[in-house]
Amino acid sequence: MRAKFSLKSSLLIICVSFLIFLFACNKTEYVEQSLNEKLKFNSADYQNAIRELFVNNDSLFAQQDTLIENFDTLKYFYSKRDFKPLFIKSFEEKGLLYSFLITFKNAEEHGLNPEAYHYGWISEEYLKAIKDTSNTASSHSNLAKVELLACDAILKYSYHLRYGVLNPKETFNNSYYLPITDIKERNLFEPLQKDSIISYLQKIQPKSERYIKLQSSLKHFKKYLNSDWKKIPISKEKLEVGDEDSSLFLIVDRLSTLGFLDTSKIKINSFSIYDSLIAVSVKYFQRIHGLNDDGVIGNNTIKRLNTTPQEYVERIKINLERFRWIDYPDTLKYILVNIPDFRLYVRENGKTKFGSKVCTGRKRPSNYEKRYKYYKKTKNWRDKPDDWETPNMYGEISYLVLNPTWNVPTSIMREEIATKVENDSSYLESRNFKVYIDTLEINLAEFDINELYADTIPYKIVQDPGAGNALGKIKFMFYNPFGIYLHDTPTRRPFSYSNRAVSHGCVRVEKPLQLAEFLLHNHPKWNIDFLKIEIGQRIKDKSKFAEYNRKRSSLRKYSKNKKTTELVLSDKMPLYIDYYTAWVDENGITNFREDVYGRDEVLSEKLFF
Repeated sequence: MRAKFSLKSSLLIICVSFLIFLFACNKTEYVEQSLNEKLKFNSADYQNAIRELFVNNDSLFAQQDTLIENFDTLKYFYSKRDFKPLFIKSFEEKGLLYSFLITFKNAEEHGLNPEAYHYGWISEEYLKAIKDTSNTASSHSNLAKVELLACDAILKYSYHLRYGVLNPKETFNNSYYLPITDIKERNLFEPLQKDSIISYLQKIQPKSERYIKLQSSLKHFKKYLNSDWKKIPISKEKLEVGDEDSSLFLIVDRLSTLGFLDTSKIKINSFSIYDSLIAVSVKYFQRIHGLNDDGVIGNNTIKRLNTTPQEYVERIKINLERFRWIDYPDTLKYILVNIPDFRLYVRENGKTKFGSKVCTGRKRPSNYEKRYKYYKKTKNWRDKPDDWETPNMYGEISYLVLNPTWNVPTSIMREEIATKVENDSSYLESRNFKVYIDTLEINLAEFDINELYADTIPYKIVQDPGAGNALGKIKFMFYNPFGIYLHDTPTRRPFSYSNRAVSHGCVRVEKPLQLAEFLLHNHPKWNIDFLKIEIGQRIKDKSKFAEYNRKRSSLRKYSKNKKTTELVLSDKMPLYIDYYTAWVDENGITNFREDVYGRDEVLSEKLFF
């Protein structure tokens, strides 16, 4: 892994190893006391050494404050204490210091770099402090550095575990709108005010099931880091059952290594023909990597098989960071949409009730940032790049719209409607669109396509409810400033794609009726049969028609027109639209997905540089 903090590797390893050995040894009370005597410990000199590290601008410690993230905070904290030590109060604090070092070393279990918490530096300074008994001033200065480095490490470690290393709203300032803890209101000094700092550091460990499972996955994939991971070539565009290829040996070996194929009773080198046994394992591998599980070994499958252990480990670390930003209320009901997975999950009491494929927003163009900067200068809509990516966000589904109309956004008028009308003059009429100027509907013969290219479009284009409506038969509405919602769709083909980033930002749901039925549970007026009748779907129990007709006026209380009806839910349903590319499912299997919007890449640059 690329290290964020450089080390004098060999010397530091020796120092840390020796220090741990020193701490592990059972010392008598006499030896521990003689260490202070031998080094001529003086509390006043030690206190002054701490002061010097902060007030002396020539201090090497002060000059390195770029590595000591909380330097100014600690300077204020210690000045209020008259620079008295907090944790390391003499040369005899080996036990507490050892506990700190073990805690910081175990940061690796969270996908964090121990050197971010001065693991090697603290060890090195302590060894310097106790090594030279002839220079008391130097020993006190080194011990003061141990004290302050430990405090800085505690503040950083506590913050990172509780809130994450990065602030997602700063890192993704135009796409992350999930709720996070308001760190402005936190007590900066809370970790330093605890009676038992070690208990506190243990208590703040993330405890969610999904986090702990992914920690175990990190440990598992780290075992592969020193493996001989040969790149698998493929001589054909795709391999299907019955094909023969020399790469099958490597494919079978990789599937076996990753646990998808049990080769304990067969010889790996005997495989030269792609048979049904291998196909079963390939399909399993494809499923947990988000591919269509057709058993066909093509470029996408080979690409996933060639994922290196380093890439697996870094992807897991990135998602542990995401899991530190937010946790879900697993004792309640909520809906989760995972963008890279292109699936929706209905969760209740920590379990998945059901799932559905979804389509999400298209990926931005590769030159988006450059084009957007240019657009900011020109303010010309023609220069504005497409931005259909679905953001990370939270909302509460409060009502459904049955048989919805579709108000076409200005951007879609220009980018899609105009082209379709140019190619087919009857497009608007055949797709049940109406055109308005203000509130007045105009005759489609009066529609001027050139107006769609004007700086200000005078038209409002609305698609009536019906079989071809772009929103299908149901919209699931929740408040947000982007006009995003979940909805049905008449366009079913994209649900067969493995990459379903095809929409204009809203989330298309493959199984809207199943989702609606879940939301209508215990509703005082509506049920799934009434909803089906309202949108023209068949129902099994014909007696429901008569009941529906008796209650129709009450049910359609919020009707917008003859067809469109708003169905207000009795209870709002929390909805999280999130983005993670590695997680452990309910069967204990680690799943991986492609970084569809390139957000892993952004985090990698910040976490692992």
